[in-house]
Amino acid sequence: MGLPADQLGTDERVVDEMREHWKHLLGTGAICLAAFVGLLLVLGLAPDTGWLAWLDGAAWVGFVVVLAVFGVWPGLRWWTKTYTVTNQRLATRSGVFRRRGRDIPLGRINDVAFQQGVLDRMVGAGTLRVSAASEDGTVVLTDVPHVHEVSRQLGELVRAVRDPRP
Repeated sequence: MGLPADQLGTDERVVDEMREHWKHLLGTGAICLAAFVGLLLVLGLAPDTGWLAWLDGAAWVGFVVVLAVFGVWPGLRWWTKTYTVTNQRLATRSGVFRRRGRDIPLGRINDVAFQQGVLDRMVGAGTLRVSAASEDGTVVLTDVPHVHEVSRQLGELVRAVRDPRP
């Protein structure tokens, strides 16, 4: 899913892998549903003959375009965006055609904070802000599922890296 085994270092193990919460796709799902309802309305109301017979074809073309732009593309972007926590680093990966990634060693993390809106609280997701001792500063992980657990887990891993006593 997130990091293939060949991208893991020596003695590195994956602790948690996740994608953005499925709530991230609610808006695109609503748009696709509205497009489907619109298609059904046009197919049901447009005449089969006469000068308005072309509406059926136009409705299908419009539906396919809306489905591609607001359904397939956001779905692919959601599917390819991953957050991976290992016992040595926090890795983010994203991109459908061009992959982008950022790795933050756990020892360089200074602060882990989370933020939740009303919908986030209802579904157990949230935004995680990870401050690192680097030029780029803070990394923002949006729509992290189980944000409280991930925040706690990341804090424990950072403490374990900084104080490796058994």
